[in-house]
Amino acid sequence: MMATVRVLCSRMRVEEKQIAQALAESGSVLEPVVPAAMPIPPMPTPPAPAASGELASTLVIDRVQTRSVGSVTVQALRSAGTITIDAGLAATGDRLQVASALAAAGVARPETVLAVNDAAAMEAVVGFGYPATLLPLAYDGAPVTLLDVDTAEAVIEHRLVLGSGMERISLVQRGSGIGAVLVIVVDGTAVAIVDGEASAVNASAVTMAERAAVALNADVIGVRVAHVDGNAVVWDVEAVPEFRHAVRLGEIGVGEAIAALALSLGKHGGVSAQLTHRGARTSGSAAREGQHGVVLTA
Repeated sequence: MMATVRVLCSRMRVEEKQIAQALAESGSVLEPVVPAAMPIPPMPTPPAPAASGELASTLVIDRVQTRSVGSVTVQALRSAGTITIDAGLAATGDRLQVASALAAAGVARPETVLAVNDAAAMEAVVGFGYPATLLPLAYDGAPVTLLDVDTAEAVIEHRLVLGSGMERISLVQRGSGIGAVLVIVVDGTAVAIVDGEASAVNASAVTMAERAAVALNADVIGVRVAHVDGNAVVWDVEAVPEFRHAVRLGEIGVGEAIAALALSLGKHGGVSAQLTHRGARTSGSAAREGQHGVVLTA
């Protein structure tokens, strides 16, 4: 009997099909689950028993593009005792929570301020100078590069007219992030990049992305790394990165790495094994950092 891994998504795209293919080669099946069709009890439920050597029956890979939906769904699944393969804090939190966690872990980031209304956002942009970047607090909102005062006023005025509540709260970062590369990290190891050539990614960018993933307890995450004044910084993260055009950094691709992680977690004891696995990953990252002699500052 073939083992089944579930993927949370609205539809099977290229990325999910790559995961499915990798699982199929290992004798497993990827089953899509649409969040809108899956009521979830927000409380622990006894997991169905798995036979020896089979996958745990409550293992779900988060691939929800709409993060307002994905965030609450992952939280409910975790509460119900499901093993979730996701982006950790980035899967359920907002950009402020992620930025705070990265800063607390000593992961370098660009100069950033929180703007709780439009006047504060404009004041921050004026203080930083141009270019600057406005990042909506929620991950459903894409970053907006502000190259000059006219662009800044137009963008902020638009948010004032159409936005309400949380939609008007944002982070403002110094710089534009132009040229940043998306590093995809699976199980604590950078496996591929998007928007760049593998040869152009230096060791500091890879280490930065891996440290960010560990700091956020992320199983799978896209970390956008930029260079500011010659230093690598984490510009932003993506909870559900696209990787159809990713360039491998090693021997296996992103889909294969995610499939391998799912099979490993599913066969070794559920949520407690996942927490232990994350702890081991943190220790391994610290050891690699010590070997490389890398020192990072926020």
